[in-house]
Amino acid sequence: MTIKAQKVYTSDINNFWAAYDQIKDNPANQSVIFKQLFLDKVTEGLNVFMKKKEFNEEDYLKALKKYPKFWTSIRKNTIIDQNRINKVNKGLQNLKKLYPNDSKGNIYYTIGALKSGGTAYGANILLGIERIVGDTGTVTSEFESKAMQDMFKFSAPSRLEQVTVHEFIHTFQKEGQVNVLAMAIKEGSCDFIAELSLNKKFNTHYLDYGFKNYDSVQAKFKKEMLGQNFDNWFYNSATHEHPDLGYFVGYAISKKYYESVQDKKAAIKEIVELDFGNKAAVMDFLDKSHYFNESAEQMESVYKENQPGVIKIMEFENGSQKVRPDLKQIRIVFSKPMNDKVSINFSKNGKEHFPLKNIVGLNEDKTVLTLETTELKPNTEYDFYISNRGTTSLDGYPFIHEEYKIGFKTN
Repeated sequence: MTIKAQKVYTSDINNFWAAYDQIKDNPANQSVIFKQLFLDKVTEGLNVFMKKKEFNEEDYLKALKKYPKFWTSIRKNTIIDQNRINKVNKGLQNLKKLYPNDSKGNIYYTIGALKSGGTAYGANILLGIERIVGDTGTVTSEFESKAMQDMFKFSAPSRLEQVTVHEFIHTFQKEGQVNVLAMAIKEGSCDFIAELSLNKKFNTHYLDYGFKNYDSVQAKFKKEMLGQNFDNWFYNSATHEHPDLGYFVGYAISKKYYESVQDKKAAIKEIVELDFGNKAAVMDFLDKSHYFNESAEQMESVYKENQPGVIKIMEFENGSQKVRPDLKQIRIVFSKPMNDKVSINFSKNGKEHFPLKNIVGLNEDKTVLTLETTELKPNTEYDFYISNRGTTSLDGYPFIHEEYKIGFKTN
């Protein structure tokens, strides 16, 4: 199957179901069958997909065993026929009108052991369609997490062309993302431009929840957008009741910018070619979108003023070379009340230089963190780090340092 100069590979899907049928008839030899009929025949795209998303034969066989009703119910939707290819073709041709390109990238439709819906690989795109093409008739009750159970609540088999165009737009974008804001625009803009290309409204859990809770999502995002805590906004279905809201924010920002300018084609070009690794460029684009009432400069100033930091260590001055080895606790004073989860990392000098035995916790006003020490040795250097990965103030601002080193030497 071809889309102009591009190729569409679907053989992984056919091989997967061939192996699936044989395994059902001969479960005792499932590993041998799966290898011969599927793994030994994977396309270059699926081979890359497995490496990038870190899944293997064990993940496939585990998923087949744990979710039999899911696989039976999803099967009919995974079949890629010419009619579906034609719809993808139309979307990509419309994209070419919105954003002229001469891409020769290939499209790999695969089965990905439920690990990922898709990713870009150079000019090519790799799609695990079992996470894309489900509908309300797909059985998800076997999944452990509510997010997985609700995976297809807003989905339909037609979502295939939406995700395909979304991932294809990624192949034109610059690498990297300087912060949560950049990642949001990078992902959400692909949803928005795919929607324009297909002339079909994107219908996802994060867009539905985001628009229904617009103000609260916006307020929370404002506090975290300049940080690096991507887990709160992306790929977090296992830990968040309302996952992937970064996609929604990026969609909303891109849509507001697009609707505010007259030259639509130039707007699409600017969105696609935005330098997501350049903080100034990302902040300038945010300003032009008018997503927030305040300017980017004002918000950055408020953000920095509200980030919590360490004021002092009560038992010694940080870096002291004269700490008593009979020290039993370390109390760290923060500049404002903190959430209970404070990220403590091991010493980069090795476990033997890590002085902590236990995190006792925060005091009543949440400004002092008490840590219990191990049995310290005389004349020994110790250190550990507080990181901003999940370390936030009670009002939601990330810790000001990416890593803050606390070190001392016993006498």
